[in-house]
Amino acid sequence: MAAVQSDVEHDMTLLASTGVEDKLQRNVRETHERLRHTVIRVWMLTGDKVETATCIAIASRLAERSQGIFRVAGLKSRNEASRALSRFRRESGSDVLVIDGSSLQILLDMFPEEFIELAATAPSAVSCQCSPTQKATVVELLQKQLGKRAVAIGDGGNVVGMIQQAHAGIGIPGTEGMQASLAADFSVTSFCHLTRLLLWHGRSFYRRSARLAQFVIHRVLIISIIQTVYCALFFYAAVSVYSGWILVGYATVFTMFPVFSLILAEDVSGWERKGDRMTGLSGPFCKPITNV
Repeated sequence: MAAVQSDVEHDMTLLASTGVEDKLQRNVRETHERLRHTVIRVWMLTGDKVETATCIAIASRLAERSQGIFRVAGLKSRNEASRALSRFRRESGSDVLVIDGSSLQILLDMFPEEFIELAATAPSAVSCQCSPTQKATVVELLQKQLGKRAVAIGDGGNVVGMIQQAHAGIGIPGTEGMQASLAADFSVTSFCHLTRLLLWHGRSFYRRSARLAQFVIHRVLIISIIQTVYCALFFYAAVSVYSGWILVGYATVFTMFPVFSLILAEDVSGWERKGDRMTGLSGPFCKPITNV
């Protein structure tokens, strides 16, 4: 191939050069800022080069201007990986971690637990030149090592393994296809919809599910204790104090309204309206109130 290339490509005149601009979606900066102000740690796993990924992290406000960037690149041996971890432990305070794919693979092979623990202390992390297998491995280690809930977000076919490995996968339909959206648990049309999906719907659903579970347990305990006391009074005979229709009605009709009240309850008004902009999942989001 080199011989053919040198034989063909000579005495040629450059006519033009082209470039493809990779634009960020709308409201990406605001979304990262809101997620960063919560307890959510954001990791960006990308296949871009280190310089490109660093520029994207700064442009999308994944790294603030006041924060430093700690780069780990070009590791080739166990000793270099150990020195890089020691330097990161000493020097990193609020720095954003940026690591390339080859160095990430060495750290995952040599010091997986130590690397994950140290990287979790950073406000955010950027992993460059990652393969789909590495993305899924990082998500798996974050879940096992830290014991936290992991949400994987992507818009291409190379993130399907990562989305399926995480506790919750969120797919975004993009120009690369619908693979991520079809393989994910949730699908949104834009990255900025994560704010409302995580901070409002996620919180509300978790709160409602917890209260509903407690209600179901208490509902069963009430009828079970009455039945137990009734049987004890009659020398533990297998006699039912309720008929079949009463049990069915108690589990459905009689206790139906508290269930609906728990599901539809809202303790705070999730989002404010700003001008004529919509606050639903189909439009840009407004500023959340402070206690969300």
